[in-house]
Amino acid sequence: MKKILVVLLLIVAVVAIIMVKNLKNSEVAHDTALTVVVGKFAFCGASGATPTGDTITIEGKKFLEGCAVCPVMDGPSIANTILVPNPSITPDSTDKTVWSFFWYYDSVAQAPTWENLPTVNRTFTITDAPDSSMSNMWCMPCTLLPKKVNGVTLAKCYGPLNELAFPMRRALRAHKGQTSVTQAPVGATYSVGTIIPKFKN
Repeated sequence: MKKILVVLLLIVAVVAIIMVKNLKNSEVAHDTALTVVVGKFAFCGASGATPTGDTITIEGKKFLEGCAVCPVMDGPSIANTILVPNPSITPDSTDKTVWSFFWYYDSVAQAPTWENLPTVNRTFTITDAPDSSMSNMWCMPCTLLPKKVNGVTLAKCYGPLNELAFPMRRALRAHKGQTSVTQAPVGATYSVGTIIPKFKN
């Protein structure tokens, strides 16, 4: 399982690195739906989420909404231009918001202390329980919190519970028995992650 997780994350990271190397005068490089953006973003890959009691619509489908608190990073990240057509513009066009994008980190600030800690790549089987359910916070709107914690700028991000990050062009529900990959710690509720795709031989 760990090998599958690492390979999946490395594939995404390698694609991103290649696109970053191709950046010239533009801050954004496009490759169909995938885009590399350089700037501030929320990284939610090592966070859990809590239900808000509301619903959120993703590509025409309604899902239960979750909220994740995530550290704000500054650097390259991967975005999905289907959900965020112009990722260089913040959700409300001000510096009070950011998008949640993806990058691979070996260590990142993590709750509850928001100390910089090593990330733990893990997989889990989805069930009905909150601590074995997932959330998708990729390319979701986030609001910056007014005060830093342990020197870290944080953002509240809102996204769907039990919705798959892939495929990128349609919204699909996660189901019991599927395997999700995450860097959120064991015990986190609605760990931010995605389903490991199954390939036919």
